[in-house]
Amino acid sequence: MINNKELNKKNQNFLILIGFITIIILSSMLTFSFPVLITQLLLSSITLPLIFKKNYRFAKLYLVIFLISTIFLFLVYFANQSYYGEPYYIGGSDDLKFEQWGYDVYRSEILDPYNVLESGVIGIYHNSPFFAVYMSLLFRFSNIFGKYTTFLPRIINIYFLIWICMIVEYLLCKYAKFTDKKIYFSIALFAFMPNIQYINSHVFRDTFNLLQILLIIFLFDKIIERNNIISKALNVAALYALMYFTYYTRANSLAFAGVIIFLILGEHFKIKKRYLVILILPLILMSDIFEILRLRFFIESYSRYVSNIAEDGLSKFIFRKPLLPIGVFLRALYAFITPFPNFFGLFNNIEKILFDLTIFLTYLGVLVQILGVPFIIKRIMKFDWLSLSFLSWFIAVIITTFTFRHIILYYPFMTAVAVDGFCNAQTNNRRIILVLSGFTAVCFGLMYISLKLFN
Repeated sequence: MINNKELNKKNQNFLILIGFITIIILSSMLTFSFPVLITQLLLSSITLPLIFKKNYRFAKLYLVIFLISTIFLFLVYFANQSYYGEPYYIGGSDDLKFEQWGYDVYRSEILDPYNVLESGVIGIYHNSPFFAVYMSLLFRFSNIFGKYTTFLPRIINIYFLIWICMIVEYLLCKYAKFTDKKIYFSIALFAFMPNIQYINSHVFRDTFNLLQILLIIFLFDKIIERNNIISKALNVAALYALMYFTYYTRANSLAFAGVIIFLILGEHFKIKKRYLVILILPLILMSDIFEILRLRFFIESYSRYVSNIAEDGLSKFIFRKPLLPIGVFLRALYAFITPFPNFFGLFNNIEKILFDLTIFLTYLGVLVQILGVPFIIKRIMKFDWLSLSFLSWFIAVIITTFTFRHIILYYPFMTAVAVDGFCNAQTNNRRIILVLSGFTAVCFGLMYISLKLFN
């Protein structure tokens, strides 16, 4: 006999199912693509069972994430289309190139990323052959049911984002010891931030790569906790395969996973954080990790790249400074305020109103980010698993691949740090901090815009 609690759970799951199916059908109709529909049905068959295991509050959150992400995807697509005449970032950037590389790999019929490099089909020095292989698989799959559309990888990114949130939920519960309330707001803040949605709505590898990193961490965590030999062996095999593909997606991202794994081992064996730092520094200095993961290349080349594309002013000044001793601190501060909101340049042209709307929403997200800076700074002083996880990824991004897309890598931990810092502050202190940070942001904003106008 079914009790009321089980009946209630079934009713709730049914509502979530109806919500997902409605969004899937409507979004697939808007893309005019049968491959998109088939892909969504396949991915939802993985996603929905995972959501059904959640309590109703979290299940609704994931449904809303799915809805908002879908809306934002179409907003960005049509905004780019209306402004650039193409649905790609700035009319055609890495997102368009990855589609072209994917098509080249598809025509070559090579699936191993190592052989893709050896063949030279996309160049022997390409830094992400596996993502090109992944795109080629989308071309191959699409041709079974119709033809490829740029909506396909963008729609898939939405599911990847949901899976990322689920792994972050797991990590925050197990290692940050967060309550359900803090986990809920951390995930919501991360997933709903417009700049994250903006990145996720393009054909970039960043969402894909973040999922790879977190899956490596998740698999390792399962390996060290399970006693079942068969499960452990399967997880080890999956881990090695995932590390191989991640290396050929973005080599230096293995260092991101490695740091968190090291911190997890510290938690598992109850090693104090200061001993972890003392242990890890000699290992890094004595190894060839900077060459293996091409960290030195990323630090040097991206610093030159960002400096070259930066406009005259604050950004060029910051990226021309040596990393040590002061450059890393300037980059950290700049990361919290970029892209700096310039509302005065928006909605001046009726033809680009959709495009300006996406930028406006992104600016609003940056304002929220700026307001949270004092809570982030206060919280990282605890020097625990969460603060070290955030700091290690944050510093890695700002000293290596400092571009707007790569903030997605450290953003899940940053929002968790901000939420925890906010929740742990007294009510009166919160208000004072928010007012002061808001006032400071306005003052610096006016100064920044004035300098830009009179430069």
